Amino acid sequence: MQPILTFVAGAVGFGVSFWIVRSALRYFFPSLSQNSFGVALITVGLWLLVVRLVVFAIPLFMLGFALLSPRNARTAAKSPKQTSQVRSAHLEMSLDHETGVIDGRILTGNLQGQILSDLERQDLLRFYIEIQADADTVKLLETFLDSAHPDWRDHMEERTTRDEAASPLSEKLSRDEAFRLLGLEEGSSAEEIREAYHRLIKRVHPDRGGSAALTAQITEARNKLLGDRRSPD
Repeated sequence: MQPILTFVAGAVGFGVSFWIVRSALRYFFPSLSQNSFGVALITVGLWLLVVRLVVFAIPLFMLGFALLSPRNARTAAKSPKQTSQVRSAHLEMSLDHETGVIDGRILTGNLQGQILSDLERQDLLRFYIEIQADADTVKLLETFLDSAHPDWRDHMEERTTRDEAASPLSEKLSRDEAFRLLGLEEGSSAEEIREAYHRLIKRVHPDRGGSAALTAQITEARNKLLGDRRSPD
């Protein structure tokens, strides 16, 4: 009977000591996230210190505290990376809340699957011209270009001027490219081509704060499809 009583008394004493140690740690070290095994080792270390077994107590203290981790570090490790995503017909964009970095993935066309930050500026400008029929994608891509290439509008104008000086743009445009630029498909009627042209030209014309380069691109696409470069609408 005596051994049983001794064991129970010891268990109760250890439990009380464990509770006291845990409460004290929470009070004096509120930034620590407590590990039960670590608290138990510190409790045993205190008992050994009471009976003057310092040689054994110190290693237990060190190991016990090593098992207690900072709350902020644990929370940061568990917290997922915070990002926002928005999607259009041709582009999927993401914003990293922590760094403010903007990036995106192209969903359609020859560059499908490409990451914007991996592309050269000339490829981005070519894609920008191709998606003019989709206002949502245009806005998303402009946001990325403003962040990654602040001078992209100047290069856009220079590129168009250089191309026009070298040769007429309509000679470079294929019918597929012209249809894509106007947001149309093969087989569209002349009336549909004119309607698409007028709709886009209102948005990109320099008089409305748009770009002369894009105005020229869209006009040449219309001319390519209508086969009449001499008679304006």
